[in-house]
Amino acid sequence: MKEKNESKNIKAKKRIWILALALLLFSQIITMIYFGSKKAGFHEDEYYSYYSTNRTAGLFEPDREWMDKDTIRNEFVVLQGERFRYGQVATVQSWDVHPPFFYFLLHTVCSFFPGVFSKWLGISVNMIAFCLNFALLSWLAYMVTRRNRGLTLVVAVVHGFNPIIISGVMFIRMYEWLTVFILSCACLHARAVLKMETDKNAERKIEWKSFLLPLMLINYLGFLTQYYYMIFLFFIAVGFCLWNFLPCVGKKENGRGIIIHKESLKRCVLSCVKYGCACGISLLLAIISYPASLSHIFRGYRGTGAVSEFLDTTNTDERLSFFARLMNEYLFDGFLWLWIIALAVMGGAVYWKLRRIRKMRAASSRTAYFLLLFAVCGYFFTVSKTALLLYETSNRYQLPVYGIVTLLVITALYGLWKELIVLFDLEKGRNGSRLAAAGGVVLCFLMLAGDVHGILSDKVIFLYEEDRENVAYARENAHMPVIILYNDVAPYNVWWCSQELMEYDRIYFASEGNNERITDEVLCNSGKIIVYAADCDTKEESLQMILESDENLGDYRLISQKSLWSVYEFE
Repeated sequence: MKEKNESKNIKAKKRIWILALALLLFSQIITMIYFGSKKAGFHEDEYYSYYSTNRTAGLFEPDREWMDKDTIRNEFVVLQGERFRYGQVATVQSWDVHPPFFYFLLHTVCSFFPGVFSKWLGISVNMIAFCLNFALLSWLAYMVTRRNRGLTLVVAVVHGFNPIIISGVMFIRMYEWLTVFILSCACLHARAVLKMETDKNAERKIEWKSFLLPLMLINYLGFLTQYYYMIFLFFIAVGFCLWNFLPCVGKKENGRGIIIHKESLKRCVLSCVKYGCACGISLLLAIISYPASLSHIFRGYRGTGAVSEFLDTTNTDERLSFFARLMNEYLFDGFLWLWIIALAVMGGAVYWKLRRIRKMRAASSRTAYFLLLFAVCGYFFTVSKTALLLYETSNRYQLPVYGIVTLLVITALYGLWKELIVLFDLEKGRNGSRLAAAGGVVLCFLMLAGDVHGILSDKVIFLYEEDRENVAYARENAHMPVIILYNDVAPYNVWWCSQELMEYDRIYFASEGNNERITDEVLCNSGKIIVYAADCDTKEESLQMILESDENLGDYRLISQKSLWSVYEFE
């Protein structure tokens, strides 16, 4: 009867824990929706996400010609008769430097809403990924913390309300989905390691059904989402294979020197060969599915640029410090140093106490923890050496491992705290469990306070709230004649203003490199003109040219400014 009641209590606690996770996920989804409603503009890469996914004829920049808003809008939306064109999506991506999986997802959602250009289409794709990431990170935390449900909940709380994690959902690119596959890869390896360690018939057998086949699928999709996936896979694979070889090495009977167990070595080699073949086959299938990936990696401007930056030893300090500052400011709200000091102090206290009592505690295996730590450090170093330096928006490149970083820091802090409780004999009675729980609550409170402070400090990026007024101005003046003065050197920058251009009935394109007077009758007989001028050396000359083209215009005034563009009103 007692055992039956205990079983019921265990099941009840599990249901409560699952319910708590579900409610937490729901509250975080509401938070995402709130910030999604605040998002008013788009990063230039987000425009490219819609354009490269849904384009019809392609955008171009004519000189001294009109273009109506539907011509522009049609390049960012799925038209009737052009739904679910995945071949077209893959072809367009082959012209750029990215694999197509994320664009397939975005195109699928857009295909259900033909003719609609909306931030919510892209955000919804990312929110699906966020829900998957929530489940995967919770599972990973549950495994790494040895089924500590309270600590798993702390990780989920701190991670989901972090401003840079919210920013990742707001950024309509492939990085949320890259996070899905990196976390999936991490979960599979952690589960395999823990299973092999707890197996009493310890031969460290790598299973196909529960490990290699799912890993092959994850590798395939991860590669086709973002090539940075291979960096994480490489380091976690190296760590996994090194760990797999540990049983092959032992001490000699006299305690001096080491000995290699040939039989174990043979099994380990075969296991690693099987593991390597599975990974190699999955990546080969991805390359066969998308042959353009080879040219992207080895000949594309991003691939060759990344290799050049990685091999340049002079930039290492600058690049590592740049990305470390980003992680400190946005993931840890500037308090990473505090957690490092706390880890150092507690770690030092544990080491000092162990030496005093001259006893090494037989702790449970931490292989999964150090395997993740190795993979994350390798990913962070390699990506820091190769990624673009774009101020706070460069967070996107490290975003896929931010959840694991959060897990590692929280687990280390809590683990050292529990170790101190035991070493200093504070665990008598219920004091130990109470102290451990109190430490977890304090840790959660402090890190969550950092999340809230980061949100209040406007560290949720990719919202572009300043564009709300610009779009409203365009909507109010939809029937006015509009001129786009674009820069000949970078004419594609025109499309960074696409959301506003879709509001005007017609737009007149003119190159700033052409100083001939505009002779269009509509413009020359208008009493008011709106001008978008690219910020380059010939801008003032081009503005003066417009004044000279229409005698009815007296002067102009600045309405607004945004990246590389100034908006003027002539009358």
